[in-house]
Amino acid sequence: MIPISSFVGIGIMIAGGILLPVIVCILWLKRTKEKFTTVLVGAATWFVFAIVLETIPKYFLFNPATSIGRKVLGSVVLYTIVGALLAGVFEEVGRYIAFKTVLKKRTNKETGISHGIGHGGFEAMFLMGYAGIQYIIFSVMINTGAFQELISQTAATGIDVSSLEALPGQIMSITPLTSIVSILERVFAMLLHVGLSIMVFFAVRDSKVGLLLLAILLHAFFDVPAAMYQAGVLNLYVTEFVLACYALIFFVIVYRMYKKAPREKEIIDTAQ
Repeated sequence: MIPISSFVGIGIMIAGGILLPVIVCILWLKRTKEKFTTVLVGAATWFVFAIVLETIPKYFLFNPATSIGRKVLGSVVLYTIVGALLAGVFEEVGRYIAFKTVLKKRTNKETGISHGIGHGGFEAMFLMGYAGIQYIIFSVMINTGAFQELISQTAATGIDVSSLEALPGQIMSITPLTSIVSILERVFAMLLHVGLSIMVFFAVRDSKVGLLLLAILLHAFFDVPAAMYQAGVLNLYVTEFVLACYALIFFVIVYRMYKKAPREKEIIDTAQ
């Protein structure tokens, strides 16, 4: 049986995952009069490149049914490096393409922040809101006995049910405290995404491809502790502390660069 505390924790997770990006977006757009479509492009960038396209290499690289998948899954080092680099390459190249195409006429530097809010905000909504709703559905099924029936029916088809059998334990590990920690993680993840969007925006606007390469590496480094946690090397709270420090320091440095930069591309062109 899934306890009430887990239902409360899931509710907090869903509320935080939705309210955090919505509040940040509203405050930012109200303050700057930025276009909401830029935020939407950021959200679409994350979904297309992190969820749709990145899934293709992941299917082969993290699939125990393939020889390369078994090698990656069997090595903590390979698992960490591959997972981190995939996220860095796909998401940062995605930002670069977005600024090069649909956002190419928006040269004011606020565009970078707007895109980052959409990118990181939609990630929070998807990872916490969408996942939380799924947890609620499965929790109800578990408590009513329907989940065990689902496992039996799935096993009868010959499909591996180990992930389904592990799900009740995963859900019961969710508490109000772990959900609050997850929300704080999303806060720092959004800071990271905003900072990375600023970097890639300047990489496009100011023709500095080196910033794109740097953004890929910095994004990959950020994902290293998370990959190590998934591999069982780090515990949850150490992982979250490292990620929080990394994101905060990174954002402060990039935001200073943002404040010093000319607002419009035309200013740079004139200076040259």
